Parts: sequence; structure tokens; C-alpha cells
Amino acid sequence: MSHAIIVAAVCFVVGVALYPVLITVLTRLGAGQMVQAYNPSNHRGKAGTPTMGGILFCLIAVAVWLATDRTQAGFVIAFALVGGAAVGFLDDLANVRGLGSLGLRVRQKLVLQIVVGVAVGFGLHAAGATAQALPLAGMVKLGWAIVPLSAIAVVATTNAVNLTDGVDGLAGSCVAIALVGALVASLWLGAGSAAVLAAALLGTIAAFLLYNWHPARIFMGDTGALGLGAALTAICVEAHLLWLLPLLGVVFAVETASVIVNVTAITRFQRRVFRASPLHHHFEKMGMREERLVLLFAAGGAVALTLTLLTVHVVA
Repeated sequence: MSHAIIVAAVCFVVGVALYPVLITVLTRLGAGQMVQAYNPSNHRGKAGTPTMGGILFCLIAVAVWLATDRTQAGFVIAFALVGGAAVGFLDDLANVRGLGSLGLRVRQKLVLQIVVGVAVGFGLHAAGATAQALPLAGMVKLGWAIVPLSAIAVVATTNAVNLTDGVDGLAGSCVAIALVGALVASLWLGAGSAAVLAAALLGTIAAFLLYNWHPARIFMGDTGALGLGAALTAICVEAHLLWLLPLLGVVFAVETASVIVNVTAITRFQRRVFRASPLHHHFEKMGMREERLVLLFAAGGAVALTLTLLTVHVVA
């Protein structure tokens, strides 16, 4: 536990020191966020804010792996983070340069995510992360099934985190809460590398939130959202939490479900269930301030975290 706290604290300090530098660099490079027409009108002022802040997640996490871990299990998590971030970086680059209104095409992004997900799945199998905590059944070894299941989880989680990243501080706060659960579970169940990388990301995200809280000075971009989604999946699988990932990341699951429900209702019945989707835009349309919205969603994430840890405690 003390080692994880030290790693998180060091990463927090480094992040606090380096984010102003990254903000300056991204601003000079013209890497400003483009705001799409479907966003609420109050988001117009966010246009031009530096994006791709997730680059620092990768740099710090990889440095921590090299300095303190260097295990195969830790490498899989670092690869998941960098692989997901690379896909997001291409998307952000296309967006910033105006090569596409939404960055990469959906099919392009999906194919790249699947490639990363399958690679992560094979890496997790090679690292021996096949035993997963199943409520009422204890630890269940999945064997080679861990590969397709992990790949599906990577694709689902990266997109879910990306959908959630639409309000200052929202995605970062919810990922941080999920990482707390993964960190505690890793320590309980002896997944040392997962604990180290979870602590590193937790400290870095805490630093990021100082600059991403409303009004944000920097966004994580798809670089950060897709990277964190992939890394969170790998960490949770190594912490034996594959089946509990939807519960631990319930905010991401609800955000994704709101999009599916709204799109289905509009295309089939020409009616909306929510004023806008993902769900956080619905609350914005209702007049809720960004800070209060983030606190509301974070509270939901904290409840999910508690339920997840209670389940892990019973299974363990």
C-alpha cells in the first residue's frame, strides 16, 4: 500500500509540474479543440482549448513502468494505454487539422480499437491473467476465452470513456474513481503490477484534473480517453475484475446506454427519450452547471466503487 501511495504522490507532483508546459506546447502547435454543432451552446467558448492532454498519461505511466516494474504484466497495461492513446491521437490529429468533422471515421477507429484490444487480450493471456472473480462462483479461469473477452472489453470501455468525456472534469473524475477500486482490488488480490500502474495513472489524473476542472485549461482528448479506457480494462482484468468492470464503470455504461436509447428512439419512433445524449448533455440542457453535474456523476461512481469492493471482498 505504501509503495502505491508513493507512486501516486510522485506522479501527481510530476503532473502538476509538467501540465503547464504541455499546455504551452499544445497552444503553440495550434492543437485546439473543435466544438461540434450538436454540443450545447455553452460549449462554444471551449473551442480552441488545447487538447491531447492524455499524452502525459502515457509518458508518466511508461516512465513508472520502466523505473519500478518492468514485468510482463505491467508491460501489457502500458501497451494498452499507449495503444489506445495512439488511436485517439490519430483521431485528435484529424480533428485538429480539420481532416474530418469528427476525426477518424467510425469504421477506421473501430478497426484500430479491435487490433489494440486483441493484442491486449493476447498479452493478458501470456501474463496469466485468466482467473476472474465471478460473483457467487469465486475465481473462474477463462483460459483462451480471456482474449476475445478482453478485446470486447477494451473496445467497449474505450468508447464509453470517450463518450463520457464531454464536460470539464467528468471523464477524469470517473476514471480516477474506477482506478481507486482497481487499485484496492489489486492490492487485495496480489496483482502488483496492476496496483503500480493504477497508482501512477491515478496520481497523473489527479494532477490533470487541476487543469481540466471547469473552466478547463486543457482537455484529455481522444488521446487520453481511449488510452485510459484501454488501460483501465487491462488493469481490471489483471486485478480479476473483468466481470465487475461494468459495475465499477457504471457511469460509462449508463452514458453509453443513453446514446443507444436516444438514437434508437429517434430513428424508430422519431422521439427523444433524453433531451440530448450522452446523458451528461441531457442534464446540461436541463440547466445543471458543469461542476454540479460532475459531482453528481462522481457520486454515482463512488457508490459503484463501494459495491464493487464489497463484491470483491466476498469473492476473495
